[in-house]
Amino acid sequence: MRNEWLSRAGALTALIAASVGPIAAQDWRDFRAARQSADVESMQVELLYGAGRLFVKPSGSSFLYDARIRYDTERFQPLRGWTIEGDRGHLRLALTSVGDERGQATIRLEEWDLDFDFDDLRFRDDEAGELNLELHPDVPTDLRLEIGAAASRLDLGGLSLTSFELLTGASKTEVVFGDPNRERMSELVFKVGAAEFDASGLGNARFDRMEFVGAIGDVRLDFSGEWERSATAEIKMGVGELNLRVPREIGVRIERSSLLIALDAPGFTKVDRSYESENWNTAEIKLEIVLEAAFGAVEVERI
Repeated sequence: MRNEWLSRAGALTALIAASVGPIAAQDWRDFRAARQSADVESMQVELLYGAGRLFVKPSGSSFLYDARIRYDTERFQPLRGWTIEGDRGHLRLALTSVGDERGQATIRLEEWDLDFDFDDLRFRDDEAGELNLELHPDVPTDLRLEIGAAASRLDLGGLSLTSFELLTGASKTEVVFGDPNRERMSELVFKVGAAEFDASGLGNARFDRMEFVGAIGDVRLDFSGEWERSATAEIKMGVGELNLRVPREIGVRIERSSLLIALDAPGFTKVDRSYESENWNTAEIKLEIVLEAAFGAVEVERI
């Protein structure tokens, strides 16, 4: 599964990087979709975004969700789906390419087959569209994001996330849990292609299990925050540099599955194929990390 993901991510990245040609004339338009929060008690949100700038944060209004999209009508068309089953709502939001059928990639989101021309998957800051999504902080939410080539800032602290999954191709992504998540998160998943990726405040995410899979890039995972109980993290890297920042007050054990990894972990004790913090045996809250990497350097910091 890991090799399959890395292969797909690498192929997507190569195709994005190889895209050349003129950008069509632009005709910018604004699209907004919002809904009041009175009719559901929880929701599932699935967002597919090809290219541009993406911002996600808690809402300061009474809306269950509030999405604002600025897009080029020559290249994209917004799609929204909203259904309710019992007391649970399901939002699907996406931009799909319009025009030429040649050189398109199809990405599947549930029953939607959404086409993106690879020219659209190049992030150009001077010509990029923008999507802002705000979610109600009190409503338990399963959140899934699929992002092509984008500059993303995801301020997820203070939301009520019960699960979060992020899949992205060639992107610059910043994930911030500045405040504790209001729900216990069963699973936190990141799958990135060729990316610059920074996640901070992961202790505030309140996850039971975290999975990170990265193909190529520079990655920083900061596990600071208000830890309430122990958790596990599985980290798989292809090629790149990985910086892990872990709080001093929790016990940390890093199991290294490959001897090819250059691991720098000051203050940790090597025990067989694992590295343990000085308080591993005595700490009430523990983080167990399984680390697998092909090539690259891993630096561990105690904060």
